[in-house]
Amino acid sequence: MNYPSVKRISECLSVENAIAKQIRGIMDGSTDPLTVGTKASQYVKDCFNRPDQHVVKLYAIDELCETYGVEGFGSVYGTADYCNTGDSYTPTVLYFSHSRRFRIGCQGDYVKSSKN
Repeated sequence: MNYPSVKRISECLSVENAIAKQIRGIMDGSTDPLTVGTKASQYVKDCFNRPDQHVVKLYAIDELCETYGVEGFGSVYGTADYCNTGDSYTPTVLYFSHSRRFRIGCQGDYVKSSKN
């Protein structure tokens, strides 16, 4: 499976290379999201049933990127979850359920294109 490169993550999300490597590791499964900070493990504890793994990963990435939680939306591309930056046109980490892929992009671009 393809994942964004460490370089792309670092550049687009304006994070240090070490953080970008952790984010990439969370995406590809080489880093356990429950060992990164506390948001992901707290989210799992708060859920009655075990949440989807991609959402747990997004909570860990949310903590690393210091964003404002995990949100979701629907578009012509299917449903997606993302780390909320507070600005629809600031690059963030998105996960598209239909393709089961992580992407770096702007949530607003995907929502806007689905309305055209």
